Amino acid sequence: MPALMSDDSLLIRPLSDLFPATSRWIYIDAASSGLLPETVRERVATVLEAQLLASFGENHALSMLQSCREFFARLIRASAADVRLFPSSVEALHAVTAGLSPKPRSNIVLCSRLSRPSFTEFWRRHAQRNDLEVREAVFDQGGFPVEQLGKLIDAGTVMVALPVVSHARGWRLPVAEIGSLCRARDVFFLADGSASVGIIRTDVVQDGIDGLFVAAGSNALGIQGAAFVFIDEVWGGRAAPFLRRRLACDSRPETPHLLSLAAAQEALRVCDGCGAADVERHAVELAEQLRKSLEELGMPVERPRLKGQLGHVATVGLAEAEVDAPLRDPGLRKFAEQLTAGRVRYTVRGGQLQFGFHLYNRLRDVMDVRRIAAQSLSA
Repeated sequence: MPALMSDDSLLIRPLSDLFPATSRWIYIDAASSGLLPETVRERVATVLEAQLLASFGENHALSMLQSCREFFARLIRASAADVRLFPSSVEALHAVTAGLSPKPRSNIVLCSRLSRPSFTEFWRRHAQRNDLEVREAVFDQGGFPVEQLGKLIDAGTVMVALPVVSHARGWRLPVAEIGSLCRARDVFFLADGSASVGIIRTDVVQDGIDGLFVAAGSNALGIQGAAFVFIDEVWGGRAAPFLRRRLACDSRPETPHLLSLAAAQEALRVCDGCGAADVERHAVELAEQLRKSLEELGMPVERPRLKGQLGHVATVGLAEAEVDAPLRDPGLRKFAEQLTAGRVRYTVRGGQLQFGFHLYNRLRDVMDVRRIAAQSLSA
């Protein structure tokens, strides 16, 4: 593994004052929600002031919209023409449904235990309304086996909808293998990148992703009230009637609120300036350093047996079936209490602790958590 970037690296040093929350917390909670840079507030304030002074017109808004599409497209290696923004996650996912062509006895494949609950719930309701069968992909402690997914796909499968990074476990799913399988079967592959885009490199062409959904507020790509959808041009024509209906009702395609758009534009600009490859390398290396540090102390760090499924989230503890299960292990509860006392922000899911790294994290964050873990074990 390449050497970790130091806290004075070219990636980290200019960001030291850009994320105010890092001066208040040891923030390793990208598994739940990323941090916004200070410049987002400045950008939103500038746009709001322009509105108050009646100097912000529709052309400015359309320019911001196009800028967001271009920034996002670069993050996922796509064409800006295939990217749309919506004012809510529901609107964005409805745009995806317009591209599907279900027939009687059709089915969709999900993995509820690895996906965000809101993502799964939307597709379950859609399936119920349209008389679609929902099939659940399986996984085990070893990771996500693509061969098992292949057994669920048949001639009636219209879509496979899975996360890029597991909500419940923090793993990276083998997206390229899943995309290859779906392309071979002519099945629409929708990836939820809400927990990954901006941290983990995404190449929709190389990974065989037909549709990509990202809730901006979930991963520091903006605030609540903006959601991105990429639909590959091969499938995109099927969604055009939906977009035309919005155009007829509203005289233009629906877009996020102006201030949400301003926040997304600036957050995307910062990510774009750092470089997707550098951000991924930095976050993944920090997560691995934490895993090794905690393993040296004898803590139960989770590692999928399948290669390539570790990412920017380090997970500690034995998983439980329910994603909202609390910490039951007395040792982990004690560790969590001391983390909270030490002003460390982390996530609890499925009876496990998750530490999610992003571009603003530093090596000293890893060392602080290791120190607290050692104190917890010795007390």
